[in-house]
Amino acid sequence: MSINLIPSEPKDTGNYFCTWDSQCDHMNTLKDRPKDRSSRDAMNEDFLFGENGLLNSFEGVRGDLTVVLDDGWDVPYGATDSRVFGSLDADGERFPSLRALTPAGKLKALSERIKALGYRGLGLWVPTQSQSLIDGREIRRTPDEERLYWEERAKWCAEGGVIYIKADWGSHQGDADYCAMMTGCMRKYAPGLLMEHGFTGYPLFGDENGAVTEETENYLKKVFPVSDFLRTYDVVHELKYVSTVDRASICLRAARACRAETVLNIEDPPLIGAALGCSIGVMRHALETKRKYLPLPPRPVAETVAALRWQRIAPPFAAGRTDVAVSTERLKDIWRCPERAPGLWPNVPAGDYCVTAPSAVARNMPLPEVAAKGEIPYVLCSVHPDCGALCVAVTPRTLPEGIDLTLPADIKVRGAKSDAPVGLFGRFSSLTVDFGERIEGARVYAQSMLSDTAQDVTDRVELSGGRLTVPGGLMTAVDAGADAENRIPAVVLLIASGD
Repeated sequence: MSINLIPSEPKDTGNYFCTWDSQCDHMNTLKDRPKDRSSRDAMNEDFLFGENGLLNSFEGVRGDLTVVLDDGWDVPYGATDSRVFGSLDADGERFPSLRALTPAGKLKALSERIKALGYRGLGLWVPTQSQSLIDGREIRRTPDEERLYWEERAKWCAEGGVIYIKADWGSHQGDADYCAMMTGCMRKYAPGLLMEHGFTGYPLFGDENGAVTEETENYLKKVFPVSDFLRTYDVVHELKYVSTVDRASICLRAARACRAETVLNIEDPPLIGAALGCSIGVMRHALETKRKYLPLPPRPVAETVAALRWQRIAPPFAAGRTDVAVSTERLKDIWRCPERAPGLWPNVPAGDYCVTAPSAVARNMPLPEVAAKGEIPYVLCSVHPDCGALCVAVTPRTLPEGIDLTLPADIKVRGAKSDAPVGLFGRFSSLTVDFGERIEGARVYAQSMLSDTAQDVTDRVELSGGRLTVPGGLMTAVDAGADAENRIPAVVLLIASGD
């Protein structure tokens, strides 16, 4: 009898595919790219919908994703003056088929075209500002005029079927009061639309000792209530795991303190989103494997697919809903960033960078125990408050020896339910789950997150009293393509009665 542990139907998770990194990749492939051409100039109709367009991808999980059009969709080619951003009127040169339509009509046409491909719908990158330079004339608005501006655009979004706003950048970035005004307008005139605001505006952020400034604490207290989603923000790719773990720990603690109903979006590292019950802003794309001149190896899209499929079992949950435990031990990741092409994000200066993060973060369960002979990995875990599913992720590290290094460790967790699924992401020496109740005599089934069929692995794991121990080799034995595809293995387990 065939058993499938992963539901076939997607859930409403708030997960999305964002076009930004693909815009950067596209501009990077232009070997003789003019220095004044920025990543936003990649955005146009053919880039999205053409024969080799971005959206002709993500087969099988399109229903799990909203499509967010990032920076550039509503400004002319070559736009550099920050005052022209924020129109929310799709540029006619970039989208010639929409040129004759009203702003709301353009959004509706884009939304329908995206949904016809099987995605959940249309999301938009929007700066936290109004457009203040129109036809060469600068406009200064009063607070009431700013609100009326956003009320009009909220009505466009409602008529156009926009379901998600990624508010980012802009002259009011970090201004929680302005964020509240934008959200208020959308909730009044586009009540079905979800609003995302950002935690920080910098790809490198954080104190080596984990200290948080009073300004940051106050911002989070004010922005959580006016955000459906809060994004941890862009990171330098070489330091993506440490940066995201650090920001997630800060935001989850702040959210718990104010019991925020906001869901945390960790942007692209998908296993972090899966392990901590956070939504994912997918940036990677299959076209990375086909493009030349990229500064880093392509990121496996299969890792994203695995996380999206896991979240059909255990969807993201509110950041302030459960207790969060954060290790006092901080690990230090180090990398020498090279000189980057001007105009391509993240445009950090070349140099040596050190970023630290807690060694472990746990939601709705105790911290894991991690043991290794040398350096240890970051370990993230959660028990879902509704379905009881346990998820554990072991993330790579970036050290002077290389990027995304696997560091074997023996890991022990407790606080999970034996009758709920267990999701495992990453490589480890062994992982022991103490359920606190006897499970001897049960059967254990395992399935790659990318597969639709489970297999009985009872004879390859150890059941002792209330403990299940999974040897590290089982991960790649079940998820056989992980090593061949240079990706992180992902497996779902289920313990069933032996009767």
